[in-house]
Formats: sequence, C-alpha cells, structure tokens
Amino acid sequence: MMNSKIELINWDSKFFNKEIGKINISNIEEFPNDQLKSFDLVYVFSQNDSLDFKLIDKKIVYLIENIEKTENEMLDVQFYNSDIDKYEELLLLTLQSGEYSRFKLDENFKNNEYEKLYREWIDKSISKDLAFEIIVKKIEDKIVGFTTLAKKSDELADISLVAVDSNYRGKGIALELIKKSIEVAKQKNFKKIQVVTQLDNEPANKLYLKAGFKEESITYIYHVWNYDTI
Repeated sequence: MMNSKIELINWDSKFFNKEIGKINISNIEEFPNDQLKSFDLVYVFSQNDSLDFKLIDKKIVYLIENIEKTENEMLDVQFYNSDIDKYEELLLLTLQSGEYSRFKLDENFKNNEYEKLYREWIDKSISKDLAFEIIVKKIEDKIVGFTTLAKKSDELADISLVAVDSNYRGKGIALELIKKSIEVAKQKNFKKIQVVTQLDNEPANKLYLKAGFKEESITYIYHVWNYDTI
C-alpha cells in the first residue's frame, strides 16, 4: 500500500514556530513514518477512532441544511461595537470558549500557544478577516456571551466561536445567541449554517441539537509529535 503524503501547514508552522503538517488517513498503515522526521508535529485526521496515536479531539460538525425559515423572536442581543464595547471582556470570553480546544488539551504546547491562538482568532474576527459579524449578549453593560459568524462559501455560514461567561450559564444566553446567528445568516442570504464543536463537550452538543442543528460528521484528530525535535 502506498503511503500518503504529509502536507505542510504554512500558517500553523509560522504561528507556532514549529514545522507542522497534516494528513488524512483511514488506518495506521497509511501513515508515512519516514516523513515524520521532517516535522515537529503532524495533525492526523481520520474517520477511525482507534488509530495507535494520541487522540486529542473528536470534532463534530452540526448543520442546518435550510435556514429559509427562522422564528421571528425578539432577541435581546447586539452586534459588537469596538468603539464602545470592552475588548478585554470579549477576550476573556474567547479564552473560555476554547475549554475543549486540542491546543489547550495537548500538554506538548507549553508556551501559552492556546491563549495566543485564541487572541489571534478574536482579533481577526473584530477586524473582519475571519468573521463578518460578532454578536454579543450584554447584561448591565457587560458582555456575558458572544458568537462569531464567518463565511465558508456563498451558501454556507459558520458559527466559529461561541462563549458564555461561566457565571451566566444556564440562563438560555447561548441559545439566544445561536438563534440570532441563524437569523443573521438568513438575512445575509446564506442557505445553510454550520457549527463545529467537540464530541466531549456535552453542553454544546445539547445546545446545537436544541437549536435545530443535525449531526453532519465526526472527525477524529490525533497529534503525532516528533519528540526528537521538540
């Protein structure tokens, strides 16, 4: 069987200052061990949940195929305004949103890479590089939750970041934000909308199902480190 080729990820390599690659395989025999020496880290994506590597993430994609119809509710949320809203509040929530992130769970990232990555994510969302809208929920003028909306294709919108302050959970805020995100996607003429989370994040999974999303796919992600080069 011919081995697959590991593809260099330029952005991740530059951002993390490591040689990082990715590969999609279905079984362990397809992994090109001879190529690993050229990388510090390889992300392995698979539909197989029992590869002999360190399983770091179970990524589940939820999808609404048709958002032509949405409930016309009075939702008490707003759009982020960098002129009046506090950046630090948004940043703290962004870090909370990545509680199940593989970059936080993988102990081989030892230099606050997770925090740097999520700060970059929200900064580029504010600048519209990674998102076309940030929707926030405020209580007594404090941001207690938010979502970001990005364009995946002309038809598909993506809810990229979702967070609710730990002190305000269980009050329906996340569902309110998700419903508003769906409504905005409809207004922007998107036909479909997706959101990605981790299979182990039970509250998020329950939330998206309640909001009308259906499971689209599950991908198992492994981190394979070349320990000789760390």
